[in-house]
Amino acid sequence: MGAHNEWALHGPYLDKSLVRNYMWYNISGELMEWAPNVRYCELFLNGEYKGLYLMTETIANGENSRLNLVNTYKGTDINGYLLRLDWPSEENLETTRDINSFLERENKMMADISIRYPGKNKLTPEMAKEIELDFAEFEKCLYSYDYDTEDYGYWNWIDVDNYVDYYLINELTGNVDAGRSSTYIYKEPGQKYRMCVWDFNNACDNYQENAFDETGFTLHEKPFFFMLLKDDTFAEKVIQRYFQLRKTCFSDEYMTRYIDETIEWLGPAVERNNELWAGVFTEFEPLAPVERNLYSHEEALAQLKSWLCGRAGWLDRNIDAVRALAHFSRNKEYNH
Repeated sequence: MGAHNEWALHGPYLDKSLVRNYMWYNISGELMEWAPNVRYCELFLNGEYKGLYLMTETIANGENSRLNLVNTYKGTDINGYLLRLDWPSEENLETTRDINSFLERENKMMADISIRYPGKNKLTPEMAKEIELDFAEFEKCLYSYDYDTEDYGYWNWIDVDNYVDYYLINELTGNVDAGRSSTYIYKEPGQKYRMCVWDFNNACDNYQENAFDETGFTLHEKPFFFMLLKDDTFAEKVIQRYFQLRKTCFSDEYMTRYIDETIEWLGPAVERNNELWAGVFTEFEPLAPVERNLYSHEEALAQLKSWLCGRAGWLDRNIDAVRALAHFSRNKEYNH
């Protein structure tokens, strides 16, 4: 792993399978330009064993970061920045600055948008304003009657293939956070907007408040995709890309083998971790209703495999329905 000064040690406390983030960060890295680099490690603190953790590359820009956001701001030339959509929670950390998003003003955004790069030591009020105006211009074009026209079409602003892959990864995994929280958008110098995956703790029916029973779509009413899926060209790209990926890393065989090989590679580290954190399996019941909770690592692995294969089977039968989201009769107020 490359040198970096911003890492996170993620303890998979909520994810009793231990593999959700590791698996989907790595699969996303096979499909997208950037996804967090991760490695398993066993943590010792002052000589005391603390269990299995995931060393995770944070979504930030550093001197040796693989995410190239180097900003050479000159006047109104903002050429590299990172935005986060999330619930307001870091006001006192002084590491973010809210921007006055067009979608927030129009009450279409369910969370705040903050600038995560440049950081507070480099971000000036002038730079923040230029980033705000730059991003708002994209938002206004996307949420206008001209969202699918040559001059103002969304494709002038975003890397369409990147947004398609982001949509499919999070739709397949039923990642309810995606598109409304733990959501990151970045622009590298000279490039269009791209999204990067983050946080699969709640994915694959592991959301605490309610079940996700393998059926239904989850991103079509989230910011950005609410409009993108009104365009039949984008919808068709989603469908074609889905069936392409079902032959490779979205196949039942690939996903179940990935889980099995990950656990096999971890070997005795799994037993050491689960012995230390035995109470997580016997006492920790975060999911509602209570019968959704699992009480062994084996049960958690079986649930993850079964859910992913069932989810993919449902999408096989229903992914064509995104065409209906783009049908003219549904979108008369947007298409004229």
